[in-house]
Order: sequence, then structure tokens, then C-alpha cells
Amino acid sequence: MDKPNPSPEIKMDAYIILLHLRSRGWIRTSEIWKLLGWTGYRMAKAMHRFGHINAMTEYLSERWGEDIPKINAFVFTADGKCTDYICKNVFGTSGEDEQPCAKEIAEHAAKIAAYPKWDKFVEVFRREAFEAQDSKFNTAG
Repeated sequence: MDKPNPSPEIKMDAYIILLHLRSRGWIRTSEIWKLLGWTGYRMAKAMHRFGHINAMTEYLSERWGEDIPKINAFVFTADGKCTDYICKNVFGTSGEDEQPCAKEIAEHAAKIAAYPKWDKFVEVFRREAFEAQDSKFNTAG
């Protein structure tokens, strides 16, 4: 798998979302626009940020040779449900009609809690976000 390389803006926003997820353990999709300073919620923009977190999780899982649990399984819609992507790709449910049960969510939460390399994982996002910003500003001037 090739290393994901989105825009510097997406890298920084994904890093900010990831920091929030690590500190709180969950986030509502409706909070993201506030977290990122948007004037309103932009679903397509948000999906690109989640997509980058997913792609980097898969890339690092392959590169490090281990299963990194998808932390963005705890990005909930306003009504407290998992997103369709997470339902399908983490829990194997349809999303629209079938949400994961409490036991499945608890088991995934336990995997997230037990994963020992979150600091290393977040550091990769931090380094990439800041390197992308530095590169953006160094080439602009």
C-alpha cells in the first residue's frame, strides 16, 4: 500500500481530530466543524479527513505488521449512531438498518484501550501535519 499524501490542510485537520478522539475517546460529527473552526459542517470535507485517518491506519498497520484498531469508530453521528463506513468496515453491519450492538462497541473500545502504540501513532500524524505545513509555507515565499 502506498503512503497516503493528502493536502497539508487535510493532514492538519486529521491530526486535530485524532487528538480530540484520543483525549475524549469519542466525537460527534456535528462537533467537527467547531473543532476545525468551520462556519458550518461540511460533510464532504469531513469525510476526506476521516478517510485520511483510515488510510493512514491501514498504511501503518501494514508497515508495522500489526492490527491497529480504527479509532474513528468512535466518531458518531448527531443521533449517537456509528457512521455507515464504520458500520460496514469495522463492525460488518449495514449501517443504515443495522448498527453494532453494545457488546461489539465495547469489544472494539477494549481493543482501542489495549493498543500500546497510540503515542507513536499520533506522533506520525503530528510530524506529517507539521512537515506539510512547513513545506507549504517554505514554497509559498
